[in-house]
Amino acid sequence: MDSSNWEMSVQMFSQCVKLVPDNLTYRQLLRSCTMKKYDDNKKGAGGLAKTKLMSIRGKVKKAKKKEEWEEAAAIAEEGLLINPWDAQLNVDIAEASKALERGEIAKFAYLQAIKTATKDKDIHVALADLLEERLEFEDCQKIWERIAVIDPKDIEVSRKLSGLAALQATKKGNFEDAESASDVAQNKDFASEAKSVSAKADNAETALRHAIRKEPDKVEHYLTLAAQLKTNKKYEESYEILNKAYEISAEDPSVKEQMEDAELLLMKTNVDLAKEKADESEDPEDRKKVAALSKELRVRKIDILTDREVRHSQNMGLKLELATLVMQQQEWSRAIPLLQKSSQDPRLKTKALVLLGKCFMYDNKAALAKGQFARAVPDLDHDTSPDTYKEAHYLLARVCEETDDTEKAIHHFGEVLVVDYDYKDALARLEKLQGG
Repeated sequence: MDSSNWEMSVQMFSQCVKLVPDNLTYRQLLRSCTMKKYDDNKKGAGGLAKTKLMSIRGKVKKAKKKEEWEEAAAIAEEGLLINPWDAQLNVDIAEASKALERGEIAKFAYLQAIKTATKDKDIHVALADLLEERLEFEDCQKIWERIAVIDPKDIEVSRKLSGLAALQATKKGNFEDAESASDVAQNKDFASEAKSVSAKADNAETALRHAIRKEPDKVEHYLTLAAQLKTNKKYEESYEILNKAYEISAEDPSVKEQMEDAELLLMKTNVDLAKEKADESEDPEDRKKVAALSKELRVRKIDILTDREVRHSQNMGLKLELATLVMQQQEWSRAIPLLQKSSQDPRLKTKALVLLGKCFMYDNKAALAKGQFARAVPDLDHDTSPDTYKEAHYLLARVCEETDDTEKAIHHFGEVLVVDYDYKDALARLEKLQGG
């Protein structure tokens, strides 16, 4: 490094990462040296070398699908040697590291990803969720503030920020680490809260329950306790507390939404537990239970989002989410108007158009489907949205095939094969159209 021999530095630090994959410093130095190797050009290697990335992406995807996280991380690192600024490969590292309980590496990888994908909401949300799990509430709040700038119409953001403020207050007050009420009282900023806590209070939950007993009509106590219970993964208790908060708040709509979110989280947790049991069992009844619980969760979420979509009529992201859910129930005519409206938001346009094309396609309206896909594909980028890119070109090719537009069908099947030679039956269909 001192002699600017970046090629050798990259080789050495790459070996360090392989030998000690949970060491953050090695990973940071590797990424820094790789960037120096390419003169901080933000692009990485030249075009010829980047063709290798297509194969690497496919291998990472397959490894992640099989939950072979060590392999996925190792392959993604190979890709980052070609382009250390690649947002998706950094996300792949983060997801694999999270699954392997390497929180520091996951955090670093997500931070690298958002430096490139500065306006990618999904990556920012994933990072925020990780920071919340790590109890890094202050940094988590900063990321949610960035999300608010990326998507100012998302009503979930303000609610998330208020919940984080409560969690920060709890942590700052030493409720989590206090061994007694007197320990809490030592923090002068929280002396008034400490007075309401019993001398036997030894953790955050106990402190907050005492606060509720002293001021049973103060909604904020219930919300803070619910947030604390959620952090401790006591989802059922969190939901029950939010139910009480809703009653006390005189049915405040914002409290209702927090209660509904807690209900959905509880239902999802039950689905996940049922899946774990089914994976370890050979009883077909366990599989049926997973299907029934999943359907129940989807139906309840649709009910909740339907109500919110009316209440927050300008939230296009909410319309898109609701449309995606009703599509799972094959309610094409219900999803179409929601997608048409959400496509008016420039940030959601491409995704909404692809989904709109699928709705028309499944509803046997090939010409309309063709038009939506054709509007979507020019704005798609394989590097940032590889799955959507391939799916949109593939489905457009299928519709062109169906409408006897052979030339365009060949073109769009070709666009798929250039980036993924094994994608579905694209190769067989292309060869058939070309006469073998």
